[in-house]
Amino acid sequence: MHPAPPSGAEVLGTLLDRRSTAALVEPGPDDAEVDLLLQAAATAPDHGRLRPWRFVVVDGDARERFADALEDGGLALDPDLPAGRREKLRSKAFVAPTLVAVIATPRPAAVERWEQVASAACTGFGLVLAAHALGFGAMWKSVPFRTGPLLADMFDLEADDELLGWVLVGTPSDPAATVGRPPAPLDGLAFRLDHEGRLLPH
Repeated sequence: MHPAPPSGAEVLGTLLDRRSTAALVEPGPDDAEVDLLLQAAATAPDHGRLRPWRFVVVDGDARERFADALEDGGLALDPDLPAGRREKLRSKAFVAPTLVAVIATPRPAAVERWEQVASAACTGFGLVLAAHALGFGAMWKSVPFRTGPLLADMFDLEADDELLGWVLVGTPSDPAATVGRPPAPLDGLAFRLDHEGRLLPH
């Protein structure tokens, strides 16, 4: 049997309490929990039902290969990348027990490319929300490059594909860091259009 769906208050609580958490340790999600994360991510708004995205789960020893690919991508961008920067890139693969790469895969369609990439980006937010709902910490990470020889080969990236980043998932080393998020300030961010077409503070 499927569990009862969460109430509206529970859903809003997940949204309002979510915060990015970088200090993540074992255990990460098991296979069933990863499946739930991916299913939740795939509910992103998707004009044309194109599903213009792919996910790649990286955990365990596979993180070493991801570290190689990140270093390679940095060197492709800057062949003179200092050793310290190279090591910092490699370290990004090991800061959580599980990483889920989010890849935009725009399709030839009437739906414009930007909209397809935006849809893929929404899946990343779905991943962090679902991780929070399951009691994990999560954080979306990225690097200044979209590809590199090893990344393209490892993730099977086509010419128009984009690595949008990856979501870290694990157990917060400080559980207090994942709760009690204050309400987001909306000053200067939220407006209302009045009947004369003027923007007013919300």
